[in-house]
Amino acid sequence: MNKEVEEAIQNVLAGQIDEFALIVRTYQPEVWRIAAFAMRDVAATEDIVQQAFVDAYSNLKRYRPGMDFGAWLRTVARNRVRKELRDRARRSARLRFYHERLEQRMGSDMQTLHRERVRTALAECRKGLSGDAAKAVELRYEKSLDFTAIAESLGRTVAAARQLLSRVRLTLKNCIEERTSRA
Repeated sequence: MNKEVEEAIQNVLAGQIDEFALIVRTYQPEVWRIAAFAMRDVAATEDIVQQAFVDAYSNLKRYRPGMDFGAWLRTVARNRVRKELRDRARRSARLRFYHERLEQRMGSDMQTLHRERVRTALAECRKGLSGDAAKAVELRYEKSLDFTAIAESLGRTVAAARQLLSRVRLTLKNCIEERTSRA
């Protein structure tokens, strides 16, 4: 057991939060390896590592002094990775469901159109998007980010990000319908 880390833990629990930096420096390489192996993406790994240390800090009172802190922290990191992977799977399932619902809602008009024409029209319509609208579509539908992450990236509130995407979807729908009706 690393006495320096044990002392830092006790100091953090006593209110000296700056001491947590020693814990981060000591264990960051281990937490990084766990996250990188599972995520296979630098940005996602960085997010997981940061969140794992936030989780560890938030739950530090649950750590039992004298136990292997590294093992405890690795468990916290693995739990964070599992949660992220579950969340990604859920987001992917929701997007598939949304896509299916969207196709159903567009009704018989869209069913008669050839899928390739719709895809081509969508690509052309997306080229017409600019600024935050294009970025929001990319973040949501290509990178599968949640609305909190999208809002942060765009410098907006979550509600504003949702509203922006709603308007963009309507704009894209109208553009696709216009282009495919001309074909």
